[in-house]
Amino acid sequence: MKPSLDPRLVKGVEEFNNHRFFECHETLEEIWLEEHGEDRLFYQGLIQVAAGYLKWEQGVLIGAIKLWQRGLEKLEGYPGVHLGVDLASLVAATRVNLNAVQVAEARGGDAVELAVPVLLWVDSHST
Repeated sequence: MKPSLDPRLVKGVEEFNNHRFFECHETLEEIWLEEHGEDRLFYQGLIQVAAGYLKWEQGVLIGAIKLWQRGLEKLEGYPGVHLGVDLASLVAATRVNLNAVQVAEARGGDAVELAVPVLLWVDSHST
């Protein structure tokens, strides 16, 4: 992890990893509201993925599906590692969960157990 990162990004990642998805959304939204450059969609994508996991926890599967689809669309425009965050693993794991929830929704919206991904930090200089 690089010391020059916005501390709110670090906090948002910690909140996500502790399954505090609402708090993660709120924390990252602070940065997103200020960001008007190339990272704006990165933050919005992370926010939508976190909000999707919140909806999944609440049993609102169609909401999770829509938020994950929108978030993944934004994140897939970035490299596999962006601002030190391993997006490749997040995108892959969330896509697996999206598919599982879509199947559950098609079968009547039954609750589905998922492996919630962990946001990992990657030192881009070591890859």
